[in-house]
Amino acid sequence: MRIRRQQTVQLRIIAGRWRSRKIHAPPTTKTRPMPDRVRGAVFDVLGALNDQPGTLPPCRIADFFAGSGSMGLEALSRGATTCDFIEKGALAVQTLKENIDTLDANECANIFRLSAWSACLTTPKPKHRYRFIFLDPPYADARDSSPKSKVCNLLGDLFRTAWADDQTNIVLHHEESVTWQPGPNTPWIVSDRRSYGATAITFIQHRNAP
Repeated sequence: MRIRRQQTVQLRIIAGRWRSRKIHAPPTTKTRPMPDRVRGAVFDVLGALNDQPGTLPPCRIADFFAGSGSMGLEALSRGATTCDFIEKGALAVQTLKENIDTLDANECANIFRLSAWSACLTTPKPKHRYRFIFLDPPYADARDSSPKSKVCNLLGDLFRTAWADDQTNIVLHHEESVTWQPGPNTPWIVSDRRSYGATAITFIQHRNAP
């Protein structure tokens, strides 16, 4: 059964093969869609990292705390080949399925209804590494930037379980007031940080990244 849309937020794919196509945010306050302008700025940074402005190389990606799937779907539109969406909420998963159907993206999108905090601990490692992992945890959880925080533990788990490696780039969405650094027990370092009003994006890579 399709969700009845009542005062839901419409989003758009910004660039690529699905440019200007509309998708929906879940009809719940438990998710927080990333504004289009912030999403566009993130992909400008990622494209520059690969000397491919506005696009991504053919690669596999993961979208944790996926919500509407706007980050993963934008990445697929811009050139990524496959996205694994990790999302637990029932309304979010239903909306994500609808968005994937709307874009006819079923062949390149996989949904895992799992807790993003423990997905890499409870499921086998992917057959192929992820080039990019998007993390959009609840703001309340991302406020804790201590070495024992939930986000820091997740970063450590991603590497220990081989869901991420030294060529994986991680994109973390959080409040602008938070200055986030990976803890000493993780192999990660901050490669860039951008602020957009009340929100911020921290770009994270392996200490030994090429």
